[in-house]
Amino acid sequence: MMKHFELSKLCTLVALLVLASIFVTLSARSVWMDEAMLLKNIIAISNPADFAAPLPYYDQAEPVLASVFFKLVMAVFHYDIRPLRLSVLAVSLLLAIPVALLFRPYRWGVFVFLVAVIGNSFSTGFHFTELKFYFLEMSGSFMAVLAIREAEDHDDIYWTLLVAALISLLGFSTLIIAGGLLAYACWWFVSRDDGSQRLYKIGGFVVSAACVALSYLCMKYLTTYQISNYNTYASSGPLDALESVLHALLGAYGKVLMAVSVVSSLMLLVYPPRTFIHRVNQFFCVLVLLVLAGKVAGVYPATYPRHVIWMVPLSLVIDTFAILTFTQGMSKSLKVLGWALLALLALQAGKAVHNNLDGDNFQYTDNNALYQYLSAMPPSEILVHPNAQPSLEYYQLLDPGLARQRFFTRLDDTTRRRDPNQEMATMANDIDQLLAQRPSDSVYFLTSHLDLQPGETGVGNLMQAALDKYRCAYTSELSVTDAELLHLNCRGPL
Repeated sequence: MMKHFELSKLCTLVALLVLASIFVTLSARSVWMDEAMLLKNIIAISNPADFAAPLPYYDQAEPVLASVFFKLVMAVFHYDIRPLRLSVLAVSLLLAIPVALLFRPYRWGVFVFLVAVIGNSFSTGFHFTELKFYFLEMSGSFMAVLAIREAEDHDDIYWTLLVAALISLLGFSTLIIAGGLLAYACWWFVSRDDGSQRLYKIGGFVVSAACVALSYLCMKYLTTYQISNYNTYASSGPLDALESVLHALLGAYGKVLMAVSVVSSLMLLVYPPRTFIHRVNQFFCVLVLLVLAGKVAGVYPATYPRHVIWMVPLSLVIDTFAILTFTQGMSKSLKVLGWALLALLALQAGKAVHNNLDGDNFQYTDNNALYQYLSAMPPSEILVHPNAQPSLEYYQLLDPGLARQRFFTRLDDTTRRRDPNQEMATMANDIDQLLAQRPSDSVYFLTSHLDLQPGETGVGNLMQAALDKYRCAYTSELSVTDAELLHLNCRGPL
């Protein structure tokens, strides 16, 4: 028994080192467009009232606590990317460790949990080091697990009510988790309450519900411009909405974790033993239905993986407990199922380790390499694609060498009401105006995060049409991940 125990400890230690290595890789990645947009707003905040208002640039929105956190961290580390990411990671791990400790009663519990996390590290780990508020939303999911455990195993509903109020402040999507916890508290009052301290419990519920309601109103105000200015958040019919949210879920989970999670959750719904994890699974299934219904109804903009990444921590916990339960069960078929699910997660973890060693698939755009090259170039005239403007502004704060270049920008970055149906037309006009007002016929064009649509290649349809209009031939001066520096030679009118 001692040998097995030592082996499990050794494997857990190795898994921790592997995960730490992946986190180191992720913390070194470039700042991409969305992060740069947000950070410009954080830098611009000059008084406390600004935290509770829609952000002034790029139609961005962020919960108040997240904005305060980034302001404090930037006061210490300024614009240095890696310390900022490591600060986000530190908070994420601080809030996740108590959940990992729930697996200690199982000899291999923490190890299995780490294998699941490693397999999804280029999604979960990516957002645990993202310079936006998504790390707090994922942490809110971990806190919800602990809250339900306290209620189920220790008959303590106060912790659930407190967590519901707290996590409603952490993110936009955590309002769904908070509402779910309030619904769970109602069920607990009906089915589990022994009648003691009833007035205190009702009072606690009222206070918690009031906090969640106020948080909702605050979040709705903060997202006034962000939601209304982009048609990608609008519902285009039930089937399109379901396709969109399923695509987002698949992006957040990956195929393997998605399959494992579906099987684990369905099996736990019918598996006889009843523990707190069965209640967490029921809670999770209800939240999934709410997300699907909210997307179809057009009230929850679950369009991209980052919008549903908060669901992954719940699945990681559920899947780990399911595997541990099945592999130790009396039924041979359940044991086979448990080992099969573990094997799938292990294979996915192996793929993540391989990707990490190869340096593949860990950033949206390689802006670090792009701007390092620009900084070393001789003084040049450079047109800036609208999608590259946010990252350029941030890297200009990091690298004084960029000051030698003469950049030309067109994007109006002021937050204001816009027509969501004119988003692409505005982009096309900005590109057209850049080329029309170019300082010479031989000029550079900086692109980053082109966000090509399905079927598009090269520089994208909008930019190619503008290049054709001004009879611009181009060569690639530098090409990195989703970013490129083009050298143009144009013969059209200036």
